[in-house]
Amino acid sequence: MLRIIILLLFTNLFFFLHLTGNISKYINMKYSFLSYSMIYVMFFLTIAEAIRWYNSEKKNQNELECHDCHHANGHEHKKKHLTFGKKLKRIVSYMMVLLPALSGVLLPVATLDSQLVNAKGFQFPSLEDGSDRYGMHQILNPDMSQFMGKDSFLDLVNKESKSYKGKNHITLTDDDYLKGIEVIYNYLGDFAGKTITMKGFTYNGPNLNSNQIFLFRYGMIHCIADSGVFGMLIQFPTTVHIPNDQWYQVTGTVDTMYYQPFKMNIPVLKVTNYKTIEQPKEAYVYRNSFN
Repeated sequence: MLRIIILLLFTNLFFFLHLTGNISKYINMKYSFLSYSMIYVMFFLTIAEAIRWYNSEKKNQNELECHDCHHANGHEHKKKHLTFGKKLKRIVSYMMVLLPALSGVLLPVATLDSQLVNAKGFQFPSLEDGSDRYGMHQILNPDMSQFMGKDSFLDLVNKESKSYKGKNHITLTDDDYLKGIEVIYNYLGDFAGKTITMKGFTYNGPNLNSNQIFLFRYGMIHCIADSGVFGMLIQFPTTVHIPNDQWYQVTGTVDTMYYQPFKMNIPVLKVTNYKTIEQPKEAYVYRNSFN
C-alpha cells in the first residue's frame, strides 16, 4: 500500500509542477517533455502496483482460509513479530523516498534571488577549484565550454556572434539573454561603445563604487544544478542607493573595467536610461540554443 501512496504522490508532484508552471524553476523548458512524460509513466506504474497489491492481498487471504486454524494460531505470535521487523525497515526506507514527494507538493517554490548569490559566494568560476567542472557555481558569463569540447564551443560562440556584431543597439530578450551575454563576454572588444538594453535584478557585489551595481538574471543551462546568475556590472552617472533584488530595465553603452575581486577585465554598461520594472512572470532565462 505504501508503494501505491508513494507512486501517487510522485505522479501528483509532476502533474502539479506542470499545472502551476513551477517546473520551469527546476529544469530548462527545452527538456520539459521528459518530465511531462513522467506523469504518464508514474500513473501507469501506480495502476500496475495497485493491481499487484490487490492480487497479493487476495492470495494471502485465500491461503489463510485454507490453513488449519489450530496450526495458524500456534505460529501467530512469531509471524507477527517477524512481520513487524520487516515492516519497520520498509517504512524507514519508504519515508526516505516519500519526503521529497511531500516537500515538492506541500512546500512553496521560491524564485531564486540575491540571497542565494550570498549563500553560494560571489566568485568567478575561473578562480574556483576546477575538479568538478559540471558542479561549478557560475557567475556573470554562462560558460558553455564546460559542457562541450573547446573547438565545438568556439564554433558555437563564433556562429552566434554574427547576429550581434552587426548591430549598434542590442536588446537582450528572455529568449536570447544567455546567448547574448556569452557572446559579449567572449568578444568584448567588438562590443565596446555599442548600446545594450537589458533587464534584471540588482545585486550589490563587493568592491563596487557608489554608482555601480550588478544587474543579474538567474539562468539555467540544463537544470537547477547548473544554474547561475548571469549579467553585467552597470554604472550610473551619479551615486545610487539601490537595494538587492530590485528589477530594472537599463540602456547604456558597453565599456570594460578591471574588477579586482575576479582579477580580470569585465564588461561594464554605462547607463544612459533606466526604469524600475515588476519582476517578470518568468523570472528565469534559459540556454535554448546549443548548435
